[in-house]
Amino acid sequence: MAGSAILYGLLGAVIDGLRAGSLYGLMGLGLTLIFRVAKVPNFAYAEYVTYGAYAAYLAAAASGAGAAGLLAGLAAALAVGALAALVSDEAAFKPLWRRGATPLHLLVASIGVSLVLRYTLLAVSASTAGLLQVALPERSSVVATMGGIVSLETSHLLAIGSAVVLALALHWLFTRTRTGKAMRATASNPVLARVSGINIYNVRRLAWLIGGGLAGLSGFIYSYYYYVDPETGWFMLLWIFAAATMGGFTFYGSIISGIILGLAEQVVSFLANTYLGLSTAYAPVIALAALILVLMYRPEGVIRLEALALKKRV
Repeated sequence: MAGSAILYGLLGAVIDGLRAGSLYGLMGLGLTLIFRVAKVPNFAYAEYVTYGAYAAYLAAAASGAGAAGLLAGLAAALAVGALAALVSDEAAFKPLWRRGATPLHLLVASIGVSLVLRYTLLAVSASTAGLLQVALPERSSVVATMGGIVSLETSHLLAIGSAVVLALALHWLFTRTRTGKAMRATASNPVLARVSGINIYNVRRLAWLIGGGLAGLSGFIYSYYYYVDPETGWFMLLWIFAAATMGGFTFYGSIISGIILGLAEQVVSFLANTYLGLSTAYAPVIALAALILVLMYRPEGVIRLEALALKKRV
């Protein structure tokens, strides 16, 4: 392969890595919020992403192509992702929490909720012709090209911009508002928070709604540039947990870790394919290796900018 082609290929891998990494970070944000407030290591979170993507497709298909279809898809993805998260908490996690379930119990319960959501969607989509694989009717469009090979698309800008803006917004919510303080108090000691007059149940509901909405938004962006099937969320679960864990379950940390994972996945797989002939199908090994190394050597997370900032302020 010529040198210029390799450089353009590498640049394309970086741009695609930023988009994929921003998406992993965005998904990790919602998982982080739910974990920090409700203490649920939620495997079902990936299914909220899939439900959001399908809702976006159905709404956009009903509204037609163009901006109207995209807006309808976005609204549907946010609403369905948030609703799926809230319903799963009210039906499964909150009753277990009230009975004193440990994080291990909640983790096992989340696997069960995940299976129910995934195969319910699979059964419904399989019984409806043409819904086993969907994508938004309005596709990501090219904004600029470099060398006629590398393209910068609207989906790149949407994923990166959403991840940065929402990380800032969640940090502001958690550290600068009364609602955020109530969330932190509930996460720290729910009994003391309740005695102090905080409605911990409403705080918990808000956390699940926001977390689910972020998952739905991720599903919307993913279906904007790629195809989605009922197991899409399940296949992304590894990256979601890797981003949140590497980030120490902090908002900025999740975004930065997600971007690092996305860049490593795209760039390393491109170089391995170019120089060693290895298939890009091995890319998930990178996220798995990163997750294992973090759990072995830095289980508290590699990037914990927010926690450090809070500690310094105290």
